[in-house]
Amino acid sequence: MSRSLRIRVLGAGVAGLAASIALAADGHDVELIDEHFEVPSVGTALGMFRSAQQVLRRLEVLDAVREVSAAPRSGSLRGIDGRVIVTVPAGDTLLVARSDLVRILQEAVPGTVRTSSRRVDDVRPLREDADLLLGADGVHSLVRRSGWPGAVARSHGLTVLRGTADIEPPEVTETWGGGWLVGITPLAGTEGAGTNWFACVPEHRTSSVTEDLAHLRAVIGDRRGPIGALLEAVRPETTLVHGIHTAPPVLPVRQDVALLGDAAHAMAPHLGHGANTALEDADALAAALRDRGSVPAALRTYARRRAPVDQAWRLGSAAMMSLAMADERAGLRDRVLRGFARLSPL
Repeated sequence: MSRSLRIRVLGAGVAGLAASIALAADGHDVELIDEHFEVPSVGTALGMFRSAQQVLRRLEVLDAVREVSAAPRSGSLRGIDGRVIVTVPAGDTLLVARSDLVRILQEAVPGTVRTSSRRVDDVRPLREDADLLLGADGVHSLVRRSGWPGAVARSHGLTVLRGTADIEPPEVTETWGGGWLVGITPLAGTEGAGTNWFACVPEHRTSSVTEDLAHLRAVIGDRRGPIGALLEAVRPETTLVHGIHTAPPVLPVRQDVALLGDAAHAMAPHLGHGANTALEDADALAAALRDRGSVPAALRTYARRRAPVDQAWRLGSAAMMSLAMADERAGLRDRVLRGFARLSPL
């Protein structure tokens, strides 16, 4: 597209920041709007796979991300009995703290992007005198709820606890129990090395993170030494507690509005692809606007390229969540998975 567009982006998370950088680099007039522009206070890790790293390279921030990332060689999946089901190589995957990724992207936003810190309760004024509105405002997206009536996020009745601990990772694993899971990975970053961890249990949240951690310890107990060591080291001030909500299936474009990231396809965290698809959405939208002669044509191209991929990840993540959180048939699940693992060339 030869002419410069006036584009408003609502939401300054990974998707909104990446889109603002890419669109401004192409000469568009970009306004980025967010209520807080905050860097997450707890730096839990995100896996950056090859496709996301290619986007980071095009945004010219990959080297900065690598400097604060961990790169494990492999990781293991363990079953309810604690035995290894399968060990898989990590390839070139990077683990970067969400706080570091957001900070790096914030610093990369060019000065030509106008930033506006304000609360938005009505998206209609944002469409006035703009060629395009991008909804990058998360799982409970106001843009999606306004333009796609009834497209509200769904709760899955699960609680996620995640955080960091000031210990060397006792292992690199994800353990699937009977109705619970615990993951342990390395963490690198500006705050120093340590352990990134996450856990999922049936819905149980209180007003106290200390009580939520006590409940987690009661549910899981000292199943194995590494998990016990982790649970001994975790602290409320470096722990986040939240539910799992996912977006309904929607086509991410309508008139002069497009959805990116969680606003378009918020998924369960069990495949670790939320941030990756957010980056890929931003990259694909910028490329579509670059290659097509009109906004409607570009949005059709964007939807055609991203909707099938993003919805496949959303469905796959939901299936993985159901498998990982199996309760009564956890033993059968593990036996079946071990059988498949024996047939795998990994």
